[in-house]
Amino acid sequence: MSATTRQHQSIQQRPWARVLTRGPRVIAGTPARTVVTVLILAGAVLTVLSGVLHLYLWGEANGYREIATIGPLFLAQGIAAVLIGLATAVTRWLIVVLAAAGTLVATAAGLVITIEHGLFGFRESWGAPYARASVYEELAGAVLLLIAAAALARPRRNSSA
Repeated sequence: MSATTRQHQSIQQRPWARVLTRGPRVIAGTPARTVVTVLILAGAVLTVLSGVLHLYLWGEANGYREIATIGPLFLAQGIAAVLIGLATAVTRWLIVVLAAAGTLVATAAGLVITIEHGLFGFRESWGAPYARASVYEELAGAVLLLIAAAALARPRRNSSA
């Protein structure tokens, strides 16, 4: 028995694994499946853009890399968001869609907390470059991904999917 066959059988034996690895293919009807796919891909692009923006701001002269604790977090968020965004676009699985949405919500929340209260001894401002735009972009991406996730989480409507 091949490793792929064993993995497929293992997933079939665990109903929760089948749900978490659902992609748009489980949605009956081409228009709905297309809409969900577009939502996922748009959310994936916004996740990657969030990561690229963090990497850009980290790498600038006198960028965020100069700030203790915040610098390494910016780098980690940038790398993670790019990888999660790419994984979302490639797999389109529910679990990865939820991970991307969570990444975007956590990133936006981290910025708001840093602006409103400070974080790790650092306080940001709404006037910082890209602050408002990044919050809007991250929340928009999270909403798109959560709408797609809700569609993927629904029980299958056709037995052939």
